[in-house]
Amino acid sequence: MEPQIEPIVIDTVMHGRPGITGCFVVAGEQTALVETGPKSRVETVLAALDAHGIDDLDWIVVTHIHLDHAGAAGTLAQRFPGAQVAVHEVGAPHLVDPSKLWSSAARIYGEQMEALWGGIDPIDEGRIRILADGDVVDLGGRSLTAVETPGHARHHHCYLDSATGALFTGDALGVRLPDLGVVRPATPPPEFNLGDAVASIEKIRSLRPERLILTHFGPADDAPVGEVCDEAVAALRQWESWVRTARAETEDLDAATAVVKQHARAALEEGLTPEQVDRMDQTTSYRMNTWGYMRYLDRQEGGGKSAARA
Repeated sequence: MEPQIEPIVIDTVMHGRPGITGCFVVAGEQTALVETGPKSRVETVLAALDAHGIDDLDWIVVTHIHLDHAGAAGTLAQRFPGAQVAVHEVGAPHLVDPSKLWSSAARIYGEQMEALWGGIDPIDEGRIRILADGDVVDLGGRSLTAVETPGHARHHHCYLDSATGALFTGDALGVRLPDLGVVRPATPPPEFNLGDAVASIEKIRSLRPERLILTHFGPADDAPVGEVCDEAVAALRQWESWVRTARAETEDLDAATAVVKQHARAALEEGLTPEQVDRMDQTTSYRMNTWGYMRYLDRQEGGGKSAARA
């Protein structure tokens, strides 16, 4: 395609819901797709690429390997055989052999796996480009720089676009659906680490990006970058306090989730309709967030409590 300054936002319509998960076309002399959505929505992504006149990809770039961000990477790599797949070194082996990734996700999603995610295709190791902090994907006249941002997951990168100063944030800032006005953290088990998550947001702030583009969902153009970072840190801290309160009462995950949900609805989500809350739950649910925090707090205390009975 012809070079284009503004990234193209593609709505994957994940789980049949518009406006919750995106992927993004970034074009210089070469063309990159940042994020892929799940394999279950790959036809939607391909149709959008076709509608924009994009008949080839040189790069498939993922912030991390969770199925809503990289589940379609292998399928798209088959469709675009010349594309390289850029990923964090810790995530790379799981794109080559996704069996452990799939089985790990199955512990969370159970019988819903196939319907939600549609499987995941392996990628030939020779197609993988491993990135470390500061490494650059050169698109010719434009580049994407990997920014190490653990917390949500150990293998998480954001990507800074040299042409626009925009930062593709993956899940580092949580979920901020543009019409809801609420930040919900994304704190899944088993890797979530609160200290790393807050440090990653401060690192993002220090980069002074011109714009934040969230996978969930889209450009955060309604507020300054610093304000969005403040919102994300505050949400992480609030959820921590709620989970600590719940965990002091019970080690049962469902019971703890009910306590956290009550706090979140009263403090942050009071004005949201059930449909709006359900849209957010499609990206990161009360239960998943509570589970991630409980696992994190267990580790902080040396495993003194059970790791949340699911």
